[in-house]
Amino acid sequence: MISKFVGVFTTDRDLVIQIWDATLTRLTGIHSNHACGRSLLKVIPDLESRGLTRYFRHVLEDGVVEVLAPAFHRYLIPCAPQTPSPRFDKMRQRVIIAPLRQDSDVGGLIVTLEDVTERLDREHEIAGRLEQQSSEIPDLMGALDDKNWRVRLEAVREMSRLAAPDAIEALLRSVRDNHRNFGLLNSALNVLRLTDVDTHSTLIEFLKGPDQDLRIQAALSLGEQRDVRAIPALLEATRDENVNVVYHAIEALGKLRAVAAVDRLIELAESKDFFLAFPAIEALGEIGHSGVSFRIIPLLQDEMLREAAARALSRIGDEFAVEALIAILNSRDAPTEIFARSLMDLHDRYEAKYQEGSYIVGIYRSSINATGAQNLIDALETAEPENLRPLVWLLGRLDSPAASRALTWRLGSAELRNEILDALVRHGSTVTELLVEQLNAEDPETRAAAVTALGRIRDKRAIPELTRLLGSDPELTIPIVAALTSIRDPAAANSLFSLLETPDAAVRRAAVSALNALGVPEMVKRVIPLLGDSNPGIREAAVCIAGYFGYPECIDTVFSLCHDPDANVRRAAIEQIAYLEDKRAAAVLSDALSRDVPAVRAAAAAAMSHVDASLVRPRLIAALMDEDPWVRYFTARSLARHRIQESASELYRLAQFDQFQQVRIAAFEALCRIDRALAALIATLFRASGDPDLQDAAAKAPLHGKAS
Repeated sequence: MISKFVGVFTTDRDLVIQIWDATLTRLTGIHSNHACGRSLLKVIPDLESRGLTRYFRHVLEDGVVEVLAPAFHRYLIPCAPQTPSPRFDKMRQRVIIAPLRQDSDVGGLIVTLEDVTERLDREHEIAGRLEQQSSEIPDLMGALDDKNWRVRLEAVREMSRLAAPDAIEALLRSVRDNHRNFGLLNSALNVLRLTDVDTHSTLIEFLKGPDQDLRIQAALSLGEQRDVRAIPALLEATRDENVNVVYHAIEALGKLRAVAAVDRLIELAESKDFFLAFPAIEALGEIGHSGVSFRIIPLLQDEMLREAAARALSRIGDEFAVEALIAILNSRDAPTEIFARSLMDLHDRYEAKYQEGSYIVGIYRSSINATGAQNLIDALETAEPENLRPLVWLLGRLDSPAASRALTWRLGSAELRNEILDALVRHGSTVTELLVEQLNAEDPETRAAAVTALGRIRDKRAIPELTRLLGSDPELTIPIVAALTSIRDPAAANSLFSLLETPDAAVRRAAVSALNALGVPEMVKRVIPLLGDSNPGIREAAVCIAGYFGYPECIDTVFSLCHDPDANVRRAAIEQIAYLEDKRAAAVLSDALSRDVPAVRAAAAAAMSHVDASLVRPRLIAALMDEDPWVRYFTARSLARHRIQESASELYRLAQFDQFQQVRIAAFEALCRIDRALAALIATLFRASGDPDLQDAAAKAPLHGKAS
């Protein structure tokens, strides 16, 4: 270790110096009192004129590492060399400028400065030998300036022969004296570790040294460094005479998940010294050694420690921990929010690790009493927002009318709505009446959530109230139709038929889907007259129902509606005839694809995928040149389904040149089924395009094997 040659300083984002270590004072003659708190541009006045400021700005702005090599930049700080040099009047310095990270941002800089004057003098003296070895030794100076970050990283690692205890001490003292951000300290230590400076040994020395403040900061840093070699020293530090050192050593052992420390931590947890017992329990939870849970359970009785004990048991507890937590939850003045969180976390851990979350739920349901349930209900009214979810989770697993009512009152909560819905649905039809009451709530979000819950529960008793609301609240119409679809009771048919008269197309489509799901026996008798209704929206809906069920009595009418004056009716009829297994379908579809409006042509192109390919092949191939992109898109999809070989060349053209991306991708996917050789060429084009959607299509393409 030759730390006498390496000094370190740090700056903030404004290049104001924060730390200036003792080695740097010795190297440059500039005392820390003169440097700290001043701008780097003031401490080194010619920094800007020598063009060096840009390197510091580059690191701050881009988070990269910059190196000032002595061969090119000579020095950062003008000063005499430590040892008189026959060649250089100013010290030659190798400087590494690295970012100090604060969360995801660059919070400042850490700069290491090495005096290389003596080495350069020695190199001149043995130039012959160095020249002989030049083919074997990497050019470190050039590597440090290489554009490739991996090359620069390897060059930085050449600093492994250096150690900088002065710098580390300065960093630790800075956190202590100036209350600086500890994240920046950790970032600085990581930078030093990146250069392979032996931070670990130095921190261990400080942990065992006479300065209690340095011992505290060293314990903190060793926990952040995540180096398990520190465990024995930290374990020893739990017997330090300074209680703050012990506290931070305990925290560090938890972060290192030091199983070897479990016995000592249990001893501290049971000491009843709150200042040390609390972090010891927290550390045991972090370590995750389940064998000590039975020693933590009694600590739940200590009001000062029960919060830490509950958190630890959520991470290492078993069924006995569940019973112990609920026993306290069943008492008055229980710490309900804390225990609810612990119970839910313990359940989640069992479910993730053993798929036995239901086992924990069973213990909870059999152990909770009326007082415990009321504690949960009361806490729901007063809990902090971040603690509400565990309370809802627990209440949702109780067979309690009071719990159900408390949950329904919270239906309007946007943050908890999904959890409350799940909880109420789990209760099933026992909460139907409560939910029906909420259909009249003032809050529209509560009404909507109640409708959703009733649909999921599927209790037919809700139908009268749901149908009563149809049309009275436009915002709820589609959710109510969805709920009625889920319940599937023919009693809702009349209300659903009445919705076919609405001018809102989305509502009509929802009503059609619901009626199709019901499939009541008298449906055909109601549909036939609607096919001739003067309202085109009703005719469109009737076509969709008749086509879905394929009523023989309606087939001729559906075909005639392919020529309806209204384009939406024609489109609906075109979409249905392909499924009616009628020989007229191919000709009608071909005619529509040739002469109708774009929306109908696109529907005809899509429908042709369901008819005999030999009857529509020429018309489909011709439609690849249609002026409408969606016609071309659906045509390509239908050609892919039929695997029509004659379309390959035109699909290849579309995949290359069509101005609409969805058409290019559809044509490419069709080629994957029709002509793999052409598809492979398009895949190469897509991969090189730089367009993420095209690249994704190429990546997902099934290009292995033969097209069938």
